[in-house]
Amino acid sequence: MKNWQIGVGALVIVGLAICAIFGNAGSNTTAPNSSAGTAATGQPSTEQKAELPLPGYQAPDFTLTDMNGKTVKLSDFRGKPILVNFWASWCPPCRAEMPDLVKKSEQYGDKVIFLGVNMTTSEQDPEGPKKFLKEFHVKYQNLLDDKAKVAELYQAVGIPTTVTIDPKGIVVDRFQGMMNESTMERAIQKLLKK
Repeated sequence: MKNWQIGVGALVIVGLAICAIFGNAGSNTTAPNSSAGTAATGQPSTEQKAELPLPGYQAPDFTLTDMNGKTVKLSDFRGKPILVNFWASWCPPCRAEMPDLVKKSEQYGDKVIFLGVNMTTSEQDPEGPKKFLKEFHVKYQNLLDDKAKVAELYQAVGIPTTVTIDPKGIVVDRFQGMMNESTMERAIQKLLKK
């Protein structure tokens, strides 16, 4: 193994440790910060941007390509509840939660749209995302964020990050860190009530 590869590996490990310590793993945000100018209803005030990746706000639209090169736009799914999960193949918490995500996607079928967003710029192996999806038998659509623009737009500073979006395009919940099956189930049930 070359020295630069060892250095990159060490940086990844240090980054994961920092995310684990400071990333509020498993934390969930259910309402916009009241000190940021939100109205008493928890909805954005007129001074704020209409689109933010936070509960109560319009989910920012994006366009990415899937693993087969097909262009996919988030707004194409308007009218259906959506669960968007940001992940990378090298990320241990992403690997740990993937079996439950696959199980939930199969359980809910077409009642909830599951979208994976691969943090492609962080992948060391260009084939890593495809191998990961094959290993976990992921059948739902996964997109490549090859310029990290969607991760930035959704403020996915730590992974996994999961955002649920109602049929009107409003963010319902945001989870930073790994979710267990019961947390996923609660989030999906809440989403289906919207």
